[in-house]
Amino acid sequence: MKLIDKVKSYFTKKRPGADVKLPVRVVFNRFRQALDTNNRSLEIMADMGDKLGGNYIFDINYIKKSYSELADSVFQSIYNLNSLSHNRYLHLHRIFEKISDQINRILEGKSPLDVREPVLFYRDISWEMSDEVGGKNSGLAELTNHLKLDVPEGFAITAGAFRDFVEYNRIEEKIKSLKQKHRKAARRSHQEDIMSAITFAEAGEHETAKEILREEDYLDESFFAEVQNLFRKGKLPSHLESSIEKALGILRGKEGGACRIAVRSSAEKEDLEFSFAGQFETVLNVPANIKELEKAYKEVLASLYSHNAISYRDLIMPKDKPMMAMSVGCVKMVDAVVSGVMYSSDPNDLNNEVVIISANWGLGKTVVDGSVDADHYIVRKEEPFAIIEKKPGKKDLAVVTVKGGGIEEISVPAKKQEEQCLSDDQAKDLARQAVLIEHYIKKPQDIEWAINGKGKIFILQSRPLRISAPAGDTAFNIISSLRKYPVIMENRGKIATRGIGAGRVFILKRMEDLRNFTPGSVLVARHDSSHFIKIMPKASAIITDIGTPTSHMSNIAREFQVPAIVNTGTGTTTLKHGDEITVDAEDNKIYAGIVRELLKYRLRQDIVLTETDEFRLLKKILRYITPLNLIDPLLENFTPGACRTFHDIIRFIHEKAIAELVDVDRYKEVLRNNIAVKLDVPLPTGIFIIDIGGGLTLKGEKKTAALDDINSIPFKAIVEGMMHPGVWHSGSVSMKINDFMSSMLKMPDVSAMSYLGENVAVISREYVNLSLRFGYHFNMMDCYCSENVRDNHVYFRFVGGATDISKRSRRADLLGAILREYNMRINIKGDLIIARTDNITRSEMEELLNNLGRLIAYSRQLDALLDDDRIVGHYVGNFLEGNYSLEYTGE
Repeated sequence: MKLIDKVKSYFTKKRPGADVKLPVRVVFNRFRQALDTNNRSLEIMADMGDKLGGNYIFDINYIKKSYSELADSVFQSIYNLNSLSHNRYLHLHRIFEKISDQINRILEGKSPLDVREPVLFYRDISWEMSDEVGGKNSGLAELTNHLKLDVPEGFAITAGAFRDFVEYNRIEEKIKSLKQKHRKAARRSHQEDIMSAITFAEAGEHETAKEILREEDYLDESFFAEVQNLFRKGKLPSHLESSIEKALGILRGKEGGACRIAVRSSAEKEDLEFSFAGQFETVLNVPANIKELEKAYKEVLASLYSHNAISYRDLIMPKDKPMMAMSVGCVKMVDAVVSGVMYSSDPNDLNNEVVIISANWGLGKTVVDGSVDADHYIVRKEEPFAIIEKKPGKKDLAVVTVKGGGIEEISVPAKKQEEQCLSDDQAKDLARQAVLIEHYIKKPQDIEWAINGKGKIFILQSRPLRISAPAGDTAFNIISSLRKYPVIMENRGKIATRGIGAGRVFILKRMEDLRNFTPGSVLVARHDSSHFIKIMPKASAIITDIGTPTSHMSNIAREFQVPAIVNTGTGTTTLKHGDEITVDAEDNKIYAGIVRELLKYRLRQDIVLTETDEFRLLKKILRYITPLNLIDPLLENFTPGACRTFHDIIRFIHEKAIAELVDVDRYKEVLRNNIAVKLDVPLPTGIFIIDIGGGLTLKGEKKTAALDDINSIPFKAIVEGMMHPGVWHSGSVSMKINDFMSSMLKMPDVSAMSYLGENVAVISREYVNLSLRFGYHFNMMDCYCSENVRDNHVYFRFVGGATDISKRSRRADLLGAILREYNMRINIKGDLIIARTDNITRSEMEELLNNLGRLIAYSRQLDALLDDDRIVGHYVGNFLEGNYSLEYTGE
């Protein structure tokens, strides 16, 4: 029996009392258990993510042990949620098993996904499909799907399709026979041995040099030619042929027979850890019909067995590894007026903050091949992207498309040879896109691009740029250079993500200001938030006043490799908006200005560290662990079915565990089965208290509780806010006749919002669930406030009123405007408002709850006064300034 079946059998077994609501005390204890296992999961995720910072040595045993502990913890969290919710979320076990299967496949050296479709359009390719579509296709899909850059429309023929082709044509079996036929023993000339060995030794490849000197066995050119012919003469399996033909029909669209495509390799590791630059075939300007595409597809597959490609593969991969899988990209040809290559950094001098662009007329083949003297541009890497050098090339040759298909080389007219290929604006736009891609990938990039007749820039390829090794004692030079930069902050807070980042400070005051975030800036915020995912691809670093290295945000930052320092206490007040700073999340320092030496030193270290097998393996499995897709619990997609990673499951469990506490029906049972204590404070409303553990200190048989008797941290803060001088208005507010009729005729459907009984607070030392009813106003708050920031949350809900819907809606808008100033997440539907916040300190929680207590009292009768939208702003301003008067002169 599968694990999921055992779990389902256990949970679905009818148990005595299964239909009865659990006692609140039991619910609260199970809620705590769910939080504890969630926190343990986040701690393990944080430790695994921290290893990608490059400061730790780890092996496969660490990866397996950490994953095993994490899987156990996530499983226990799912169990705890289901025990809390009467098995409402059993489906989470099936999702957990699916993700676990994918990770275990990776640990076993297999592809994480069993992708059935032989053809995938770029718009449908997600990160977990990278093994099936190869580095080049995966990279282009990411640039268009995430960065929204212009990439030619296209599709990938998957690695699975390649394996089907190889199996259908029995190619591996035939290759083995050919090896036996062609293998022969021969010694290379002594001179060749020495020269080859010297070349590799000088490049640091000492083991390769030794192997060359002792290698006696090799295959000659005729072997590779025969293997390539096996691919060229092979036939497409029928299911693959029909899938490609269908995809071509979609790609052709309105262009019909005029559509032309580029057919390009996207091998297993191409453009990822290893470039394979120029090793595989590209076929350009192919007519978009199945016959021509099949021919081009097989030509690309055949290039997998060119002598050069095999030699390159043997140098970087184990020789006993099975045949490398080849995915192929098929994209619409860009009718290129000018094309070329750009480097997002100077590969020979990383201290030189420039983008280097080479350009020629027509297709980019002449630039990629180096067969023409191209135009050369050097552009600064920051706004306004000033062009610091323009060097025109001879540009006597160009490659262009041929009408019937294929390409040809032509001579460029003398006059055009002297013209610059790019305008200044085009060069700047190219540089801007190069910097954006580098920020997103977190590494310098080698980018191919093209510009069509309408001036539109298309990105054709982006792969890691190979950097020249630094000369001299770099570490010593760094220490010397750092002395000239002032240190603004040192050893404040905790490092959440290691790394170095630099840019202009962007102080975040309100969450909606994220839409104004400038790419390359350093985000500085009061609290951390998973909503920062919106700008993480563009952020150089993140600093928060409050937060933990194990929060949702910290895990996301590690996924995006964004350097982050959290819990600094004073980041938003010490740093100034717009100032340039460098964040050293290695030594926990923040420098004034851009420390370019530090940025480049870190980059060089990363290039070496990320090439280990263990690093790649950990990074790959973390793609199924740390990404967060469930950001906002107020959105409709916040469901078990939308969980794609362990992090999603943990986030979902946290929110739904809170929802179980918010279940108001549960508190009806509390009133019936518990002896309530009445709150004895000077408030014009009666509140009954149910203490489920440590919320009150009462002596003897006392039936009332004064303010000093309240031990509950969140409840006491709310009550103190409600008792603030001036917030209650005991006098009646005049109502217009239509408001009066509305209140008389309105039949409030509040069964799902609150219960129609007494005002009740269910409390413990660190928890409160408060339900209030004032006439037709219904208010509910659920709060957990402790020293553990990760556990803290506030849930606020308000609905109703005694006036017409327009006035009630204005009051919801008023409440929303005030709650946004407190950085709460808001959802408004008519007169219903729901607000949430979490991950804030105890002191901030107490201050917020005090203000919410004031707001409850202040807004009780406001709806009757909100005759037009202008009045809303007046009362919002008054409340935030501490003026609780209801007077309005209309001025």
